[in-house]
Amino acid sequence: MAQTTKKTMEIQLGLTKVLTGHTLDIRSIVIKDNLIISGSCDNTIKIWDIESGKCIKTFKGHRDYIRSVVIKDNLIISSSLDKTIKIWDIETGICIKTLEGHTDYVRSVAIKDNLIISGSSDNTIKIWDLETGLCIKTLEGHTNWVNSVAIKDNLIISGSWDKTIKIWDIDSGLCVKNLVGHIGCVTSIAIKDNLIISVSWDNTIKIWDIDSGLCIKTLKGHTNDVNSVAIKDNLIISGSGDKTIKIWNIESGSSINTLESHADAVWSVAIKDNLIISGSNDKTIRITPITLYPLESNKFQQVIDSYWLPEYLEQHLMDCFKPDND
Repeated sequence: MAQTTKKTMEIQLGLTKVLTGHTLDIRSIVIKDNLIISGSCDNTIKIWDIESGKCIKTFKGHRDYIRSVVIKDNLIISSSLDKTIKIWDIETGICIKTLEGHTDYVRSVAIKDNLIISGSSDNTIKIWDLETGLCIKTLEGHTNWVNSVAIKDNLIISGSWDKTIKIWDIDSGLCVKNLVGHIGCVTSIAIKDNLIISVSWDNTIKIWDIDSGLCIKTLKGHTNDVNSVAIKDNLIISGSGDKTIKIWNIESGSSINTLESHADAVWSVAIKDNLIISGSNDKTIRITPITLYPLESNKFQQVIDSYWLPEYLEQHLMDCFKPDND
């Protein structure tokens, strides 16, 4: 008799909160404390209060689509199709510096300590000094657009339209590994411990070992391009052109649940505590609370503890989770 793998966890989804205000699709989202920072194709950055869902500030200054936003302390760093990177003061909304040097769209930014890393449609990665705004190194090796960059310790990890992921040494600027396996462009990457998680327009998510450069797992389930990925603890969150967000178990590679709240492609996902935040081509940001629990635990109590669950569902859940009499 064939042996089946028993699911060890489930996720309960709460009610979704919808944030409106951007006039075009939202390409990037980052979270700081109780704030959401979003970058949009309407050329603006907006800051939102998570609890109220209200827009607190709007930053204007880029002349074309914003593709990526990151945050460090009191600074927001954004990249745009106008070929620039801007550094903003989060309190005042003032642009402190504009970094120029890329010759094509700047598609992604990352930050670590005093270094800004950018990836561009000019096929290069640039390393910038945060304080001076000067480019201190340019990395060349990709044969097509650099869609995503991330940093781990002394390494830069980049994902490209050329379907590869490259690992670079920050000090030398040399490519130390080339990861090949995706059959579509690599759109987004994230790092957890010694793992790289990449997503691609081949509809898959891949998990790689940084040391060996080997692909450990390939996660399949999306029916269209996978545009964005985020990680928290043992969970991978992916957003796709199929309008869904999937939640995966990083150890088993299994899909635990699927969110289907957006009306168009999902371009950006982030996770904070028990909240999944997503930005979409439908011009909205959505906040969905989740509750993760093992199957053998008291489901009812943990589900009603999810703070956005309405009280009128309590009796229904009690009936659903009632133990079998036999």
